[in-house]
Amino acid sequence: MIREHSESHDRNSERWISRRRLLASSGTALLAGVAGCSGTDGPGNQTESPTGSSSTSPSTDSVFEEISFAGPNLVVTLADDHDVDQLNLIGPDGTTFEQSTVTQGATRVEIQIVFKTGGTYSVGEYELVAVSGETSESMSLEIRPDIQIADVEPEFDEDDGYSSGRLFVTVENIGTGPSWVYNIGFRNAPYRNAPEVIEGDGVADTTFERPEASEEFLSPGTEREFLKQRGVLVIDDNDDVSCESDTAELTVVVQTPHGDIEQPIRAELSGGYHIDDQGAIQHPCKDVQIELLDGGGENA
Repeated sequence: MIREHSESHDRNSERWISRRRLLASSGTALLAGVAGCSGTDGPGNQTESPTGSSSTSPSTDSVFEEISFAGPNLVVTLADDHDVDQLNLIGPDGTTFEQSTVTQGATRVEIQIVFKTGGTYSVGEYELVAVSGETSESMSLEIRPDIQIADVEPEFDEDDGYSSGRLFVTVENIGTGPSWVYNIGFRNAPYRNAPEVIEGDGVADTTFERPEASEEFLSPGTEREFLKQRGVLVIDDNDDVSCESDTAELTVVVQTPHGDIEQPIRAELSGGYHIDDQGAIQHPCKDVQIELLDGGGENA
């Protein structure tokens, strides 16, 4: 697809997932891969749901009302008349990943499962256990993010309408678990100081101009635009490409704790240099159009 700067939309707002990848239900409420509910006193009614479905209800007599996500947290809504003391989230390896005490009378409990400083959950099937004294009830959750690069667009100066050399990257989560974007880098960018991909223990500028740090988390069913502070499509006279009807091919890399997602793009450059700063050695081009190329995907 080719995006031109004449296209208008509000870049400051969080946008729900694009229509071409619209999930079956609205919002972020998910019961992903519910395998059924049972208590220690005997088997309960079971409901079946394909892994990755966007919304499924537990059995009518279950203590679990709804499972959803808010930022980095798994949100558990319990029945009004519950007597649950504690929630345990058991990981795919059979050990306790997280647990939370339930305050008497509370029906909403948030369990953080994504952390910026390590300890983020591994994808797979989890068991959520509601403990009530000597009894318990459990349900199975498939928690698996699916991060996609939905769009890449040039940023244009609000005053003169020319390209700034920076790129908006729209990232969406069409999976069944939250994640967060800790860096967006570029490979083969014409600008030697373009944001870098973190390789191994490398160090790079992981800060974003947009969105705010609290919005770097991606719950299932949401998308956001990211903008790094440094330019990407900035050209000088010694480069192999120019701003006179030329093209540059590069790769956008979105990095998350659940793997890197790569998207090759082609930038069509035209209009000559954006010459606000005529003394600069390197300039963005006046006009840029971006086309997403085949070959993108996860490179975990």
